[in-house]
Amino acid sequence: MDFVSELAKIKKGTIARIYVVLGTETYLASIARKTLLDSLLNAEELELNYGAYDMEEVSVGTALEDAESIPFFGDRRVVFVDRPFFLTGEKTKTKLEHDLKWLEDYLTHPSESTTLVFFAPYEKLDERKKITKLLKKTATILEVSTLSEKEMRKYIKETIANEEYRYSPEAFELFIQLTDAKLSVAMGELPKLFLYAQDTKFITKEAVQELIVKSLEQNIFALNEYVLKKDVGQALTLYQDLLLQKEDPIKINAIMTSQFRLLIQVKILEKKGYQQGDIAKQLKTHPYRVKLAFQQMRKIEEYALLDAYNGLIDAEYRLKTGIGDKEMQFELFVLQYAQKRSANKHV
Repeated sequence: MDFVSELAKIKKGTIARIYVVLGTETYLASIARKTLLDSLLNAEELELNYGAYDMEEVSVGTALEDAESIPFFGDRRVVFVDRPFFLTGEKTKTKLEHDLKWLEDYLTHPSESTTLVFFAPYEKLDERKKITKLLKKTATILEVSTLSEKEMRKYIKETIANEEYRYSPEAFELFIQLTDAKLSVAMGELPKLFLYAQDTKFITKEAVQELIVKSLEQNIFALNEYVLKKDVGQALTLYQDLLLQKEDPIKINAIMTSQFRLLIQVKILEKKGYQQGDIAKQLKTHPYRVKLAFQQMRKIEEYALLDAYNGLIDAEYRLKTGIGDKEMQFELFVLQYAQKRSANKHV
């Protein structure tokens, strides 16, 4: 069901007895959670008539006991069921046994005074299971799937416009890059930009650079760029900065290796005729990462990527076996790689 239109119904007081919030977009799931609570309970009722239960920590029976209870000094109870893994094919380490027969009975005859909400942070449910089939028949499904990059950009632009702010194109592109085109990350960072630009109502590239902190993965992406360009000075400077931030050389090497592996995989699959979207599905990787990989690997010959990848594998061996100084292994790799044949005449 359409997420936005269903939230509008909830805000207007049209409430279902059972909901399933299904999907991996944590920001939209948090919006659904807040909307339901704000629409159904006031501050006083929240203390007495709200319960949240994690199915990896407590049994579903505990949640159902709450759902079947009469509201205290109010008209409605709200019960949230988090991580209902028994609706999926996923395995979990928990040894809890869930009384699904009790749940089936409840779904067939839900309490009129309770709103029961399942927050299922999964891409899909196991449609073969009896309990899943019954739930889909009796519940209102709110899908909070991860947005595509296009949808994410549109959502962010609309959010900024609704707050009556403007931005430069360069600022917007850098913001998308530094938040990895992830809605939950972007929405967590936007308030900082709004506060910084509250006088001018204009978000600049400089503000984004100053306020949005680069993740380790993004710093290493830049590190890989310097390596491929054989810019030894910039590569070593950034590496030293990461060490000053107490980043572990083994972890840095591992992430670099992973990023180069992705570049090689994208290169190979593109040669086989795969498009970006197909590659993301094939590699089970965020589409934005594949997009960046396309931009990066098209400047570089395959042999240069392999040279770098093999150099990092050698460095990893030395790091893990204690050969030489731990922090010097990356510097040795950079210097050796820079002496190899030119990565690409266009770089």
